[in-house]
Amino acid sequence: MAYWDTSALLKLYVTESDSPYFDSLAETSEPIFSSEIVIPETLCALHRKEHSGDLRRGGARTVFRKFSADIDAGRIVTIPYGRDVIAEAQKVVALAYGRPKPFLIRSLDVIHIASAVVSKARALIATDTRLREAAALVGLDLIP
Repeated sequence: MAYWDTSALLKLYVTESDSPYFDSLAETSEPIFSSEIVIPETLCALHRKEHSGDLRRGGARTVFRKFSADIDAGRIVTIPYGRDVIAEAQKVVALAYGRPKPFLIRSLDVIHIASAVVSKARALIATDTRLREAAALVGLDLIP
């Protein structure tokens, strides 16, 4: 199973140059797994895209409804931010900052990585470079 970060998941809803690649990854029979923080992250990202002109006026709301419908239909499964994720996040932070040269990890990246570990994902699908570097610390395979 692969875990999807917002950076990759968004490409399924807003056309970007590499969207076809991510569309092909999503065409499996298994659902997409991501943390429940993907919901506000996606909402904000869509509104940023609308504000910058990448989406037409009202497009953020329209696309977010489609995204929400995919969650409701089970196409996207969100991992709750609970005690298990918090416990795993503490381990990830200790690993990142316990190195001879500490890795400066961002809080939302920690939640995504901890959620991936809790969900027993083997790989992380993401385009965010810093998140990918952090995920490598816990041994997640990186896609692409």
